[in-house]
Amino acid sequence: MKFAIIGGTHGNEPVGIKTIEKILAENKETLNSYKTFLGNPKAYDLKKRYVDSDLNRAFGPNGSSKGYEKKRSSELTDLIKDKFDFILDLHTTTSNMKFTVILTRIDEFSLKAACFLQKQIPSLKIIVSLRAGNDCPYTSSLANSALTVEFGPVINNVEDDKLIKTMFELTTKLLDYDFGEEFNYEDIECYQVFGIQSYPDQGQWEIHKDIDGHDFDPITYGNPMFCNDSDEIITYKGPNTIYPLFVNEAAYQENNTAMEMSLKTTLANALFKLK
Repeated sequence: MKFAIIGGTHGNEPVGIKTIEKILAENKETLNSYKTFLGNPKAYDLKKRYVDSDLNRAFGPNGSSKGYEKKRSSELTDLIKDKFDFILDLHTTTSNMKFTVILTRIDEFSLKAACFLQKQIPSLKIIVSLRAGNDCPYTSSLANSALTVEFGPVINNVEDDKLIKTMFELTTKLLDYDFGEEFNYEDIECYQVFGIQSYPDQGQWEIHKDIDGHDFDPITYGNPMFCNDSDEIITYKGPNTIYPLFVNEAAYQENNTAMEMSLKTTLANALFKLK
């Protein structure tokens, strides 16, 4: 298996870049071959998420980009597409997500990789992307198999030693994984994203304290979601128990996104719904 490991797809997320530097410094032989890539070097130099547009929305038939990121996405496509079997894209988030991996591909190798990493860290959560199984504009579109790693919380442009150490350990273990293990997807818990929760249209609203910082905690009918300075509260009115993630992610403020919403299920059920 040939891995392309990408760090710094977003230039203000140095943990992935420092993980790659540690991998290169160790220079140990692994079962699977690999090559590393600095996703967005110009944004990294500027300590910004991106220069002109989000690089992680720039790939595949549904990608959209402009300026520097348009050029860089073409460069990465030429360097990676059809040359590697597996994309491992290393990210961090300002949200209190702890250790997670995101599935946008639902092939055998992507699924096994996610389950294997959860076996290494049982608290690691598997997220099935809203775009899973479809053409998506992420780096994962550059290979048939892929995982996106999301660790947090960490402030943008901060090199968190604990997260770097854990990301390094998981990455190197995956590079030595033979993909021969079988998993019962009926037994593997995951969170399937089904939508985006925007901020209310009118007035100045904030995410309620019971939700802010509580990624993956259940929200049921009547639970508070938003509040304002007048002590008004907007509650959840949906019929299902939902699980928020990417709560109050700093990068999503520009899109008016308060959080993503998911359902807790099993990989088997998630895959069935995607068929």
